Amino acid sequence: MAIFLFLCLILLFPSCHDSDIVACPLNLAPVCGSDGNTHPNECTLCVERQQTKKDILIVKEGAC
Repeated sequence: MAIFLFLCLILLFPSCHDSDIVACPLNLAPVCGSDGNTHPNECTLCVERQQTKKDILIVKEGAC
């Protein structure tokens, strides 16, 4: 239980909406996903979550 709470404090849930994302803004604000990839911004991480059906979280802001 303590490990779960610790991981919840470290990993950030992206603010993805339930609806399909049509387009993401072009702003460069990289985030490191729990999939080990650097995503250009939170929106593109959300698109990856929708396309792969994986629960990708934000490990940290910035590149992995």
